[in-house]
Amino acid sequence: MAAPVVKDELRDKIASLREQRDALDSEYEGKRFDEDAKNRWNVLNDEIDDSEKTLRELELREKVIAESAEAERIEPGMKVYSNASAVRGEDIWDLATVNRSYDDPDVETRELHDRALRAVEMAEFPHPKAARNHEDVQGHLEYLLSDGQGRRGADMARYFLATGSPEYRRAFTKFLTGAPRSQREEMALHRAMSLTLASGGAAVPYVLDPSVIPTSNGAVNPYRQIANVETITVDEWRGVTSGGITAAYQAEAAATTDQSPTLAQPAVSTEMGRVNIPYSIEIGMDWGGFATAMAQDIQDSRDVLDASKFAVGTGSNEPFGVITGASASVYTASNTNSLVVADVYGVHNALGPRFRNGASWALNNAVLDKIRQLDTAGGSAMLQANIQLRSAAQVASFQDGRAGVDIFGHPVYEASGQSGTFTTGQLIGIVGDFRYYKIVDRAGLAIVDAGFAQDATTGMPTGQKFLLAYWRTGAKVLSGTAFKVLKLA
Repeated sequence: MAAPVVKDELRDKIASLREQRDALDSEYEGKRFDEDAKNRWNVLNDEIDDSEKTLRELELREKVIAESAEAERIEPGMKVYSNASAVRGEDIWDLATVNRSYDDPDVETRELHDRALRAVEMAEFPHPKAARNHEDVQGHLEYLLSDGQGRRGADMARYFLATGSPEYRRAFTKFLTGAPRSQREEMALHRAMSLTLASGGAAVPYVLDPSVIPTSNGAVNPYRQIANVETITVDEWRGVTSGGITAAYQAEAAATTDQSPTLAQPAVSTEMGRVNIPYSIEIGMDWGGFATAMAQDIQDSRDVLDASKFAVGTGSNEPFGVITGASASVYTASNTNSLVVADVYGVHNALGPRFRNGASWALNNAVLDKIRQLDTAGGSAMLQANIQLRSAAQVASFQDGRAGVDIFGHPVYEASGQSGTFTTGQLIGIVGDFRYYKIVDRAGLAIVDAGFAQDATTGMPTGQKFLLAYWRTGAKVLSGTAFKVLKLA
């Protein structure tokens, strides 16, 4: 067993190296690194990663020795399956060391799955805490890995391991900035680039990838919070829906009738989204947090786009919006340019009983303000329990984008992508069970170096480069009757 003093020395060394790195960063705050500082920065990062790797190996070896008291029984010709939390002297990120067996093909899948769970336990997530806390992110990633015996489990696990290693994170940052990469970093980059999840570009490390970790989903774009969201590793999601079974009482000994449900197989294809990110050479060289900042900015740009497309997207080379998909299921208001109390009651009552219990409202803030103004008498028009305002402290505590008000006991979400214009024929709100609105993300957001910008006159390259980020997302209403859209007359 490794001597405790060795581990203590490693921990002290790591702490000292981090202090040196922080001091170097403070010394050059707001300034470019010179060559000497740049080399010191890279050496410090490499030493920190190597020391952390050695410390993890020592801890894993100790666990293996502790667990080896109960020996495993191994059949002749079978490879030993070792749990990823106790990899014998191996780095969990090294896919070349994953055990495989012709006698039991599931051995590889199980070990990939267990190693990925171990990676999730060790991961640090730099996303804003206001969007998701650490436990929420871990729980979401573990859900994506939940099918440890099937396709999703193996593919997602391999993706996490290939894009989560320290070597790959360093390689990705250097890829963005154009800095030279070591041989190990180059191998890690090419290994991740070969994944079918995000081939053709440098996959964003999974701890930053907004196609894997949901972030920044606030009141502007609430749909991911309330819809039926799934991450897949193929191009299209297919499901099965049922129109329901109609039961009946019958006379004694009477012949039964065919009451089988009408089944449908809805499909949601994933559509390509892109964003082009210009940046100067100087920013790429000097900004240590460039990779994290780019991932957060990409997510923000996706939210702005999705806020519109998840509301009114056409489905042609873009997701189907929930308003678009439910536009045949409308309740028409009394007036062309205003709301009355009866309209709010009417659209809610028009929603089928099957969908009313799990319903939510999605409204533009302009519409929500109009509804707030309908009841000016403290409950006499809408009844006190029907529009329930929240205190400032309660609203501040919400992490799901709620607008701070319930209508008829159902949560209300602000959706800026929906119409807030009070004119004839406008679709100004929706209420329904958003479990019947399917959002599908294809795992793996990738970034490609799109080269230098060119001067419009001379055609010569400028001091600015481009990164092209791309992802794939689809959405579709699975049942239009699960919603009611409020339409002005």
